[in-house]
Amino acid sequence: MSLITRMSLKNRLIVGLLTLVIAVFGVIATTSLNQETMPSVELPGTSVQVTVPGASPEVVEESVTKPIETALEGVGDLETVSTTSSAGSMSANVTWPFGKDAEEMTDSVRSAVDSAKADLPDGAEAEVLSQQIDDVPVVMFAVSGGEDSQKLGDLVETELVPELQSVAGVSSVDVAGQNERRVNISFRPDDVNDKNVVTTSVPDELTAAGTVVPAGQSADGNKSLSVEVGDELDAVDQIEKTPLRTADGTVLLGDVADVELDSVDKASYSRADGKDAVTVSVTKGQDDNVVEVSHGVNEVLERMGPELGGDVSFSTIFDQAPEIEKSIHDLSVEGGLGLFFAILVILAFLGSFRSTVVAAISIPMSLLIAMIGLMVGEYTLNILTLGALTIAVGRVVDDSIVVIENIRRRQGTSDLTIDDIVASVKQVAGAITASTLTTVAVFLPIAFVDGIAGQLFRPFSVTVTLALLGSLLVALTIVPVFSYWVLRKSPKPLSPKRQAATDASYEAWARKHREKGIKRAEKRQSKIDRKNAKRGAKGKTLLPAATADAPVTPMPGDGEASDRVDRLQQRSLPAILAALRHPWRTIVISVAIFAVTMMMASFLKTDLLGAAGQNSLYIAQTLPAGASLEASDEAAKKIEDVLASDPDVDTYSTTVNGPETGSENSFNITLKDDSEAEVATNRLSNQIDGLGNEVGEIDLQDASGSANEDVEIKLSGSDLSALGEAADSVTKKMSETEGVTNARNDLASDQPIIHVDVDREKAADYGYSQAEVGQAIAAALHGSEAGTLTLKGKERDIFLAATHPDATPDEIRALELPVTEVQTQNAQEDATDAVEEKTDRRADEAKAKAEEESADQLESAREARDNAADQLEEARKALRDAQNPPPAPSPGDMAADQVEQAEEGVEQAEKGLNEANDAIDDLVDSQREQEESQAEEQDLADEQAAIPDIKGDPITVDEIASVDETETPATVTREDGNRQVTVFATPAEGQLNPVSAKAQELTSSMGLPDGVSFDVGGASQEQADSFAQLGWAMLVAIALVFLVMIATFRSFVQPLILLVSIPFAATGAVLLLLLTGTPLGIPSLIGLLMLIGIVVTNAIVLIDLVNKLREHGMGLWDAIIHGTRLRLRPILMTAAATVFALVPMSLGLTGGGVFISQPLAIVVIGGLTSSTVLTLILVPALYLLVERRKERRAEHKEAKAEAKHEADQHRIDEETAEVAARPVDE
Repeated sequence: MSLITRMSLKNRLIVGLLTLVIAVFGVIATTSLNQETMPSVELPGTSVQVTVPGASPEVVEESVTKPIETALEGVGDLETVSTTSSAGSMSANVTWPFGKDAEEMTDSVRSAVDSAKADLPDGAEAEVLSQQIDDVPVVMFAVSGGEDSQKLGDLVETELVPELQSVAGVSSVDVAGQNERRVNISFRPDDVNDKNVVTTSVPDELTAAGTVVPAGQSADGNKSLSVEVGDELDAVDQIEKTPLRTADGTVLLGDVADVELDSVDKASYSRADGKDAVTVSVTKGQDDNVVEVSHGVNEVLERMGPELGGDVSFSTIFDQAPEIEKSIHDLSVEGGLGLFFAILVILAFLGSFRSTVVAAISIPMSLLIAMIGLMVGEYTLNILTLGALTIAVGRVVDDSIVVIENIRRRQGTSDLTIDDIVASVKQVAGAITASTLTTVAVFLPIAFVDGIAGQLFRPFSVTVTLALLGSLLVALTIVPVFSYWVLRKSPKPLSPKRQAATDASYEAWARKHREKGIKRAEKRQSKIDRKNAKRGAKGKTLLPAATADAPVTPMPGDGEASDRVDRLQQRSLPAILAALRHPWRTIVISVAIFAVTMMMASFLKTDLLGAAGQNSLYIAQTLPAGASLEASDEAAKKIEDVLASDPDVDTYSTTVNGPETGSENSFNITLKDDSEAEVATNRLSNQIDGLGNEVGEIDLQDASGSANEDVEIKLSGSDLSALGEAADSVTKKMSETEGVTNARNDLASDQPIIHVDVDREKAADYGYSQAEVGQAIAAALHGSEAGTLTLKGKERDIFLAATHPDATPDEIRALELPVTEVQTQNAQEDATDAVEEKTDRRADEAKAKAEEESADQLESAREARDNAADQLEEARKALRDAQNPPPAPSPGDMAADQVEQAEEGVEQAEKGLNEANDAIDDLVDSQREQEESQAEEQDLADEQAAIPDIKGDPITVDEIASVDETETPATVTREDGNRQVTVFATPAEGQLNPVSAKAQELTSSMGLPDGVSFDVGGASQEQADSFAQLGWAMLVAIALVFLVMIATFRSFVQPLILLVSIPFAATGAVLLLLLTGTPLGIPSLIGLLMLIGIVVTNAIVLIDLVNKLREHGMGLWDAIIHGTRLRLRPILMTAAATVFALVPMSLGLTGGGVFISQPLAIVVIGGLTSSTVLTLILVPALYLLVERRKERRAEHKEAKAEAKHEADQHRIDEETAEVAARPVDE
């Protein structure tokens, strides 16, 4: 290490130039670092949101939640899957262990959800969302003004949002509360029926009409042109002219429906300070600067205000930048005050302005080196990193103080040379290196701490580590160079008068010290004389006479012969000498103090991170399940009345939700800068409680983003009624528990619903599934989406309007369901059967007629045969008559015969005429029958051809389902596949552990219903995990410190002596936490972790010098005395500088980051104070006992060896004498 110092001194100009370069780059790094409230935390989880319009919670649980849970079971390394099923939606919170790659795990969850989509109901939409602190909006503001809310929303969407999106660093801009508009298509039932339009085909027709189809490429000379067919729909009248194909031809949509651009009915209201408003949230990119984004957004608002109209105003709901800037400013002020106090301490101890300036240089240089490291490591400037820099202010000067103090002490009254500086640095280089490395080593385990403690405090540990390593580099390079420049000339000697007074004072102290030593020796001798009298009477060996204490004289050698005992040493040496004279008594007293302190530790309050104390509050107002939007609005207005009348409330925004969005209202509240957050919160809580049950369940909490402090009692089981009974009992018990400020559970009350119980068999007969019946009813009650339309650059939804909005149960029963394919197929089969029946009947009639005609023809043939026979007989008769002519008749007879023949002729003519008439009639009948047959055949052919166009007749809901009013749980919560209800208990400040223990005790003893189990977690589990992780980190840190000290002292025993100071540091830390009422949380434990490295640094510097003095031949007692007194000043100086640098932070003078920095500072101050005292008292005593025992063992071993040597020599001498005494003749 001295080589670095010597090289620096030989190249002083280069070191000076490098110092300037570091200063410049450090300032650049400081101004370029991104600023944020807290470090970016990669939360180990994601969420899944699934919407199923119209589904009840129980239906959602069965058809959505369980398939999603089953799919997520295939994702490895998941810790928990918590789901909440509510009307129309399902949300799932998925967590995995800290340390897993969030992007990779989120992709795995997304893949699992995608695989489950095939099992979800039609129309279900699933989305996987991230859960990172960076997703919190940078700025949230409300836009109000103007009578036309629709125009205001359009202005925000078209004018303001594009300007905000153009701000550097803006990732997204979300708008809520504006009047959404869409294209509504309202069918006219009479026209639909008259024109035989199938309304379910309209979405497909619209899609087909508005789709641009790429049709390939076309060559035009040397140009290649893309071919596309069609245009997108971009006007309402184009939708009206969309052709619809029907069985009767083509009709236009406008012929059967009204198409208009209309406002969407609001599912929620948004207000700012009680006035209707549009809420805008601006989110930054992951690596962008919060403050710069906020300033950019506010610049846009200032510029756009007049452009949007004089009546448009903006009110900020939430803005991270002012709080960040305030925290940074406050911590900077506290750091500056700490720096000032540290410099005052150095000045007071060194008594030299020049030496103080050199020491003070190390503070800004170390911090600027840390800033450069933060910039290189892409860290941000937040309350953790800035708090680390503030805490490091007192510690980074330690190494420089030791170096400067040693240089000044060795310089004496002579001029300073390079060799003097190198020798001074060489003497302490090993000690300050070891002490710095031990402090750095304690932060190494934080890199391996899981959970929120590791995520939050990893940048903190990196910052402190960079500052400490920078301070070591500065102490070994820059400080020696500046010491040579500033301290080279010898200090001005004291005036003769002051010198004489100083000498007289020293001589008086030395004389008094000797006199006290003589008196103590006489007192010890008196005790020895009494003991020797008794021992002599018993024949025992007498004790040696007492000797006076060795005087504390200037230490000889190593260039420090003139180093006298100064006034600070004179005042401290009595206590040090007393501890060394009675080491065992010192140890017993120290152990007793430690034991009492540890017993008092049980009275410590506990928390996780503590209250941030920022000026933002959040109220969640949960109303009874199923509460209408109007009822939610009335309840919200009562809360708004309280907020409007509260003197500490600056602004507030309200979001009112109806049953479709959960019936939970939210209020974001900004308090005035001069208000006390805790006082305002308590007053608001009391005022809202006074409103009674009519405002629902209220949860008022800090909105600053600090860790949730609720204790969670998770009740699991399969019976919802048993879970409800258990939840009510546990909530009641916890609300009566001391230390609990609020107890609630997430079991929502039952909500009334209209339940349609579908007869699956009947429905299947008509071709319906249960889901299709539900979708048909949902379309009738709520309408359905049919695509999108871009109007004037704004994308609008196309919506098929509900035909029966707000239908009663009777109206639902009478709803006509869409005709299914099964119904159509059945109708076509019935028509086919009818045609076949007619065809068969006609065939039968034709057959019967043919048989009748055949019979008539046979009868006619028989009659003709009979007539022919008669004619043949007559012919034969005539022949006979001709052969035998009768006698000639008389004239009278002849006349009679002629008459008779004439009559027969007439009869024959009439008969022929009748036969001709009959033939004509038969011909006419045959022709008519033929025509009728042809008509019938045509009718049958037409009926056969019309069969494919036949549709089924619609049926009503009550033909296949029963419709009844009933009640169902508003939400169903599950975790890892089991139904669950969570009871939340909010502990008072510092009561996290007692409340957690009481929750465990009460729940175990109260006797839960059968089948219900419980688990206590939440903040208490997070605290237990964090405390356990930090406990292991402390053990690892102690091991690392031990290894560094072994390497430094090359001894196993001496590092153990130094480790003894570590637990005693907790003595002061616990006492100061108790005295200040500060809870023990993660920041306090980080402070204890820091103490492990800090407290041993003083002991290392002390023991290192004692060892060096002993190496130069000084005795054990003198080495301890001189080493302790010579390191007294730097030890007290470094401790005091650190303590006073942390005083502003411990007092929380400005309030910036107080919830993290204040507990940490209190622990370090208390622990460092007690450990410093113990370093100067207990460590020398332990060192004396251990080393004296080693010396005595060595002396005893040496005495034994000498005694043995003497015995051997005596034996040899005796044997030699015996041989010499023998006669020669022998």
